Amino acid sequence: MNRGMVCLLLTLPAVAQIAQRDPFDAALQAFWTARSAGHFEEAAAKREEARKLLERTAVDAPQFGNRVLSVTQLYESGGMSRQARSIAEEALSRAGGLGQSHPTRIQLLNTLASSWQQDRNLLKALACLEKAAAAVDAAPLAKSPVPGAEGQPYSNRAFVGFSGRNVASRLDPVQDNNFVYPRLADLYQQLGRPDAAAAVLAKMRTLATNNDAALASIYERQGQLDEAAAIYKKLAEQAAANPQSQPWQVAGPLQSLANLYQREQRYGEAAAALQQAVAALDASGKPEAHNQTISIRQSLASILHQAGQTQAADEVYQQLLAETKDGRDGLPTGLLSNYANYLAATKRGAQAEDFLKDYMANHPNLQPWEEINLLSTLANVARVSGQPKRAEEYQRAAMEKQPAAQPTPAGQVFIGKDLQKAQSAANGGNLDEAFGLALQAMDAAGHAVDRDQVAWQVSSLAGTLVNKKAPDKAEQLYQRLFGLVESWSADTLQPLLNVLQNYPRFLMQQQDRWADAPGAIERYRNALTTARGAGTGWLEEVLRLNIDFERTHGSQARALSAAQDLLSLEESLSGNTSEPYLRAAETLAELYESAGDPERALPLRRQTVSIADLVFRANDARRGFIRVQVALALARQRQFDEAERLANEAVAIGQTMRPPQPNLFAPQLEQVRRMKAAPQSVPGSVGRRPTGAIGTIPWFDTQTYRPAQVNAPPAGKPASAKKSEKQQDR
Repeated sequence: MNRGMVCLLLTLPAVAQIAQRDPFDAALQAFWTARSAGHFEEAAAKREEARKLLERTAVDAPQFGNRVLSVTQLYESGGMSRQARSIAEEALSRAGGLGQSHPTRIQLLNTLASSWQQDRNLLKALACLEKAAAAVDAAPLAKSPVPGAEGQPYSNRAFVGFSGRNVASRLDPVQDNNFVYPRLADLYQQLGRPDAAAAVLAKMRTLATNNDAALASIYERQGQLDEAAAIYKKLAEQAAANPQSQPWQVAGPLQSLANLYQREQRYGEAAAALQQAVAALDASGKPEAHNQTISIRQSLASILHQAGQTQAADEVYQQLLAETKDGRDGLPTGLLSNYANYLAATKRGAQAEDFLKDYMANHPNLQPWEEINLLSTLANVARVSGQPKRAEEYQRAAMEKQPAAQPTPAGQVFIGKDLQKAQSAANGGNLDEAFGLALQAMDAAGHAVDRDQVAWQVSSLAGTLVNKKAPDKAEQLYQRLFGLVESWSADTLQPLLNVLQNYPRFLMQQQDRWADAPGAIERYRNALTTARGAGTGWLEEVLRLNIDFERTHGSQARALSAAQDLLSLEESLSGNTSEPYLRAAETLAELYESAGDPERALPLRRQTVSIADLVFRANDARRGFIRVQVALALARQRQFDEAERLANEAVAIGQTMRPPQPNLFAPQLEQVRRMKAAPQSVPGSVGRRPTGAIGTIPWFDTQTYRPAQVNAPPAGKPASAKKSEKQQDR
């Protein structure tokens, strides 16, 4: 046969395969390939191509809803949520003819709800979810795709669980119709509508009568832990009694039961459940089942340690190490790291270091990533043991191994290492070197795979330079950075938003630049509106920047005005009984108090208690945190009867927590009583608070209503700002 004909015949299958590949899928793949190679303009063009192909996709095509989700996520990841929503809204309009209960329409409503929720507009998210739930309710009976749920009504697919896992762990992103009800219940609760949330949960319970795993998850969501535990026990017992059951069908519910007990600090029962799970897996005699016990037994050791049973935990680890040391690939580095960290936590840091160093010395052929993991563990062990210099040495050694673990592909550029060197140089006082390295990194960033790192690393470096008395260099970095991230705006707006958010605080660090801060804040507002739309809840960050600026560098009157605007914004986005509204009310009350006007703060303080009772469940510690805050505010105004009542209520909440915490709020109750017994303050001084950081209880984070983190953010940057920056980065 002619050689050319043979070649043609051999290539025909490949040509046919290429021809059959869907153009939309090809565009998506090309987008990610281009981005991973640092070809960002090409990636933006492929994203636009995918959007146009979506417009040509038939609305009744089975893949239409998934395609809409894929395209909107491409724009969302670039900070372009306004554009992403317009694509989803157009798709929903096109799907109007499919019928109210069509799965595609429900999926599009879910997509829109997720977008609005990420953009902090909870009322618009609720409107979408309520429509989705109504559509699910109206759907006819259909065969469910959920394993074990055949024959159940379509609406049951709105929440059904898998293998005893908690439904709440699989809510984001919503890629199908399975989680409408749980999301709706959670949103009702966050909006301060507990009756509506309870009604949804009751519906879920009714529909889950034939699905114990889903029912247990619902009970956990409601805080009915005893009921959930009973179901997990029942599931494990039924599986153990059935000779057809697989080992994981016994072990899975027992692990869920152990997790529940661990949350309640019932460590003995948690350990017993895990021991049963290990026994069930080992009894099968299957090697893969026995291998699963390695992670379970490490969890068992952790629980025994929490219970104070160090000797028992030691025995678990020693058995694990003995069993795995002769494995084909040696000991798993994860096990080594966990054991070393356990030794450090039990005051045996020196033993942990010797253990890891001996292992590394006796295994010279470790993979680079394994060496990095072990060196990082050594750094942590040294840090826990109070040896910060040795920890830095280990961490530096781990960083030096990274290039070997992640060799740079040919033709690709990475700038992260230069930025890290720049920060290290600045920390060490080598400012010229730091400045030069940062400029070098920014010059190379245009086609760097990790270019987005400049948005936050250069901002951090500029702050360091200001603290090191080099504001001119810092400003030069920022101006170069602005030009860089603005040039990327056709592809992504997220780096620009991050830099615009950080720049006002950079200006507030410098006394001679205070006057420039309001203009920088307004610039950030305009960019947010352009990227996310007028209805975005991210405008909260703008108002909080205004509040912080006016409190420290402007006027109390303007700070109060900004706080009142914040309260109005949150009411428009989530109503006046929601968790965001609660945060805004706290901020305004704190400003009234710091301005010497506690009388205007008290109604807001009382309102926060009412809202907390709507937003948080009965035994939620956050109800207690709010109450002791308000109690101390009342005590400063010598309204001791109400203050004591609220503090006692907080103590009672602590007693009903799982596990009970009877002494959690006792110090605040005692403080109120001491204030009551103390002589009355000088007239005019009661309730007056020094201007400074917002918050009345140092161990309480008013942005999350949880105990504050031990490590405070850098001076000049309140915790609320640091948290919001991390959220926006994501």
